Amino acid sequence: MPDTNNKVVCPDCQAEIKGEKLSVGDILECSECGTEVEILSIDPLKYQELIEEK
Repeated sequence: MPDTNNKVVCPDCQAEIKGEKLSVGDILECSECGTEVEILSIDPLKYQELIEEK
Protein backbone atom coordinates (compact mmCIF):
# COMPACT_ATOMS: atom_id res chain seq x y z
CA MET A 1 0.00 0.00 0.00
CA PRO A 2 1.45 3.39 -0.93
CA ASP A 3 2.60 5.70 1.85
CA THR A 4 1.00 9.11 2.23
CA ASN A 5 4.35 10.92 2.23
CA ASN A 6 4.97 10.59 -1.52
CA LYS A 7 7.12 7.48 -1.33
CA VAL A 8 6.65 5.07 -4.19
CA VAL A 9 7.68 1.53 -3.26
CA CYS A 10 8.46 -1.01 -5.99
CA PRO A 11 5.77 -3.72 -6.05
CA ASP A 12 8.43 -6.31 -7.02
CA CYS A 13 11.49 -5.68 -4.83
CA GLN A 14 10.12 -3.20 -2.24
CA ALA A 15 12.87 -0.64 -2.97
CA GLU A 16 11.89 3.02 -2.81
CA ILE A 17 11.48 4.55 -6.27
CA LYS A 18 12.59 8.15 -6.22
CA GLY A 19 10.66 10.71 -8.20
CA GLU A 20 11.28 14.45 -8.16
CA LYS A 21 7.87 16.04 -8.65
CA LEU A 22 5.21 13.43 -9.22
CA SER A 23 2.39 14.05 -11.67
CA VAL A 24 -0.55 11.86 -12.62
CA GLY A 25 0.47 9.69 -15.55
CA ASP A 26 4.20 9.73 -14.72
CA ILE A 27 6.06 6.48 -15.31
CA LEU A 28 8.81 5.77 -12.78
CA GLU A 29 11.40 3.01 -13.13
CA CYS A 30 12.84 1.15 -10.15
CA SER A 31 16.60 1.57 -10.10
CA GLU A 32 16.98 -1.81 -8.38
CA CYS A 33 15.00 -4.16 -10.64
CA GLY A 34 13.71 -2.07 -13.56
CA THR A 35 10.00 -2.48 -12.76
CA GLU A 36 7.96 0.47 -14.01
CA VAL A 37 5.08 2.01 -12.07
CA GLU A 38 2.51 4.55 -13.25
CA ILE A 39 1.26 7.33 -10.97
CA LEU A 40 -2.56 7.20 -10.85
CA SER A 41 -3.28 9.84 -8.21
CA ILE A 42 -1.27 12.37 -6.20
CA ASP A 43 -3.58 13.07 -3.24
CA PRO A 44 -3.87 10.42 -2.01
CA LEU A 45 -0.80 8.90 -3.68
CA LYS A 46 -1.82 5.87 -5.73
CA TYR A 47 0.21 3.96 -8.27
CA GLN A 48 0.30 0.62 -10.02
CA GLU A 49 2.83 -1.59 -11.72
CA LEU A 50 2.97 -0.92 -15.43
CA ILE A 51 2.39 -4.16 -17.33
CA GLU A 52 3.73 -4.04 -20.86
CA GLU A 53 1.70 -5.87 -23.45
CA LYS A 54 3.80 -8.07 -25.68
